[in-house]
Amino acid sequence: MMAREAIEAVKEAEEKARALLQEANQKARDSKKEAELLAERKFREILDEAEAQAKALKEKALQEGELVAKPILEKGREEVKRFYSLSDEDLESGVNIIMERIVSANGNS
Repeated sequence: MMAREAIEAVKEAEEKARALLQEANQKARDSKKEAELLAERKFREILDEAEAQAKALKEKALQEGELVAKPILEKGREEVKRFYSLSDEDLESGVNIIMERIVSANGNS
């Protein structure tokens, strides 16, 4: 009888060991899946944050570019207005001055 009890005890221990091994394997799979999901979520968070930072930098660069360009454009508009406001006499006078300089520079009097 003792041998039979010993055999039963060994079988029972083997069953418990098998159940523990199955449970450990399942917990390992669950942990791995949970870690993968967490890694994916963290990756998405980092990616979203990087995209937000890139967008903010782009906006800042555009604003700074507009600040630099605004006075240049304004000066150009003012010069265009000034040129359009010149009278025919002013234009004729300017053309005559330029022609005199060209003639003088070439030595033809």
